[in-house]
Amino acid sequence: MLIIIRYRCLQNWNVSNGKDFNSMFKACSKLVDINALDWNVSKGNNFSSMFEGCSSLSNIKGINKWEVLNGEDFSSMFKECLSLSNIESLQIWKVSNGNNFSSMFEGCSSLSDIKALQNWNISNGKNFNSMFFRCSSSLDTKSLIQNWNLSLLLDKKVLQYLNFPKWKCKFIV
Repeated sequence: MLIIIRYRCLQNWNVSNGKDFNSMFKACSKLVDINALDWNVSKGNNFSSMFEGCSSLSNIKGINKWEVLNGEDFSSMFKECLSLSNIESLQIWKVSNGNNFSSMFEGCSSLSDIKALQNWNISNGKNFNSMFFRCSSSLDTKSLIQNWNLSLLLDKKVLQYLNFPKWKCKFIV
């Protein structure tokens, strides 16, 4: 198992031609901080499981400038990041081409504020299964609900899979 505690050498990596970042840091349980990862990921289309299982990851400020417009798959990207509590860095992400958001934040038990996602354009989303499953029961989902175009989700019959902790969606058809 790869253990990355100090990764200063990674900040100089040229990943500008990378398209598939799937599982890049998966299960790096000692990874705490990705503050310095100011990478050009603009050609990337697969970000699935990139940080999955990084249970100590708490600082993701370094990815706030990532251009993820070409991203299609964000599934399990932060799944089981148990220490992740602040996702403000994702606020300016353009995810309008994303179609798979399943389990993106599943198991992020320290996550308590998702307002940063309220302006995301999720109009091409097809899979939201368990997006917030096993997150904090105090997670305030109202900020998303008020700004996301839920008619798209209802048309696709996927609202039931978002797993909002305070909602009972099992009867939505």
